[in-house]
Amino acid sequence: MKANKFANFVLIFGILCFFMILTYDTYNIYINNFMTYNVVIGIISISGMLICFFLIYLRKDYKINVVISTLSIVFSLFFIEFFLYFYEGGSSKIERIMQANEMGVPFDTRESYEVIDDLEEQNIKAVPNFPPLLVINSNGLLNQKGNKIFPLNGVSQKTTVHCNESGYWSIYKSDEYGFKNPKGIFKAENIEFMLVGDSFTHGACVKQGEDIGAILREKLGKQILNIGISSNGPLLELATMKEYGRYVKPKNVLWIYFEGNDLENLEDEIKSPILLKYLNPDFSQNLINRQLEIDLVLNKYIQNQIKELVMDTNVENILNIMKLRHIRQKLNIINLLETTHQLNPSFPLFKQILEQAKKLTLSWGGNFYFVYLPSWERYATDIDQDTLYSRNQVLSIVKELNIPIIDIHKKVFMNHPDPLSVFPFRLNLHYNSEGYRLVANAIYQYFKDHHK
Repeated sequence: MKANKFANFVLIFGILCFFMILTYDTYNIYINNFMTYNVVIGIISISGMLICFFLIYLRKDYKINVVISTLSIVFSLFFIEFFLYFYEGGSSKIERIMQANEMGVPFDTRESYEVIDDLEEQNIKAVPNFPPLLVINSNGLLNQKGNKIFPLNGVSQKTTVHCNESGYWSIYKSDEYGFKNPKGIFKAENIEFMLVGDSFTHGACVKQGEDIGAILREKLGKQILNIGISSNGPLLELATMKEYGRYVKPKNVLWIYFEGNDLENLEDEIKSPILLKYLNPDFSQNLINRQLEIDLVLNKYIQNQIKELVMDTNVENILNIMKLRHIRQKLNIINLLETTHQLNPSFPLFKQILEQAKKLTLSWGGNFYFVYLPSWERYATDIDQDTLYSRNQVLSIVKELNIPIIDIHKKVFMNHPDPLSVFPFRLNLHYNSEGYRLVANAIYQYFKDHHK
């Protein structure tokens, strides 16, 4: 009798859980664009509710056996998921440390706030890296007058602690506008290249001088401006070009696209009314003349929000565990939902953004190029190479706009004897210093071949 009551309780609880998932999925459809994966989740939720409802009326012994078997499978899966999270973590810090120990590579285990504290003990004022994506939901930050401003950069002229993937912390001194450049570059004449992109352009997790912009600067002996910022997607990149790029009017603009998350970031960016205004060619916040104000709001934000950011990270980790992310990664199906998601991004908006970026570049007489960066999944999984992250669809849009393409997948990694070696500890992370060097060399060679 007790076993039957327990089984009924589990099944009713299951119906409630599936109903909550269906409700959340419906809410996501309401606030975001409709995606194919919403249908998948909806079908699973409705099927789960119907199966649980059917089982309630099944014969007692069958029902009890089904419930016990199902609970055993579920608990086993989550036990394995917890094990992978703590032991390997799917490219987590724990896994990186273990891999480093196996390879005899020293690994700095400090957290970013500990690095900042240690620097301040040396009388070096430091700040953490600030990705603008963090303030999408709040639509920017309030200034002293109570008005919204949406910063597109970091704190200016400040030692910035970025990230640690290869065992050491990436630390650099930001320029007058909070970007990763030598001081005074915004006042330089004849800027040869301007790099626009996300963390791969920013130079995430490598030492100063090892990012794409710095390597090109050394190889060419010319002025290279890098306005790439971590977590930027196409709309943030267009906004950054409008606020900063058009004032320096570089000869060449390299729009550096990372296939792994640029379109996904775009879906977040359109939630900000301020960012959406950048689709109007004449809109500007006049940020280049408001750096003091930007520094004030960012310093306040960094001080007030650091605990909340840690909490957000913990929530994300919990959600990843609930979605069995690490098991799916081990089975090379990490992109079961994500890849389906990527098959239906907002291509018309992406095309509109690229078209505007090209038109803006041409307005000052510059040349616009599209650089395609491949992801770790392209070499670590068996997912179809043409459909992974909608590669063919993205490149067809670029070709339709008559934008020259520098395809790093074809020019570098496809023929590399060991492409996973360009990722720290062969994990799903950013490129290591060798990876960035190969990308920069390919860009350098492209222009050498096409401008003889």
